[in-house]
Amino acid sequence: MEVGKVFNPEEWGVSDEDQKIIELITQLESERKRLKMTQKEVADLSGITQGQLSRIENLESLPSFGTINKIARALNKELILS
Repeated sequence: MEVGKVFNPEEWGVSDEDQKIIELITQLESERKRLKMTQKEVADLSGITQGQLSRIENLESLPSFGTINKIARALNKELILS
């Protein structure tokens, strides 16, 4: 993807479900940074590795909702699915 180019899910063939996961990941990463927490701190609290969290935040790996929930809990957030 070109620098400065806006992510277009349709261009990449991203499903609606994956797009929602990507939005959640982006929100959780923003919250982690707002709280000035390192990936290592959040990973330790989530029970995952820092490498796994890095791959998730870089959208190299799409996690299950269970893993997203663990990350959210580490950030004192509640994941509510509707």
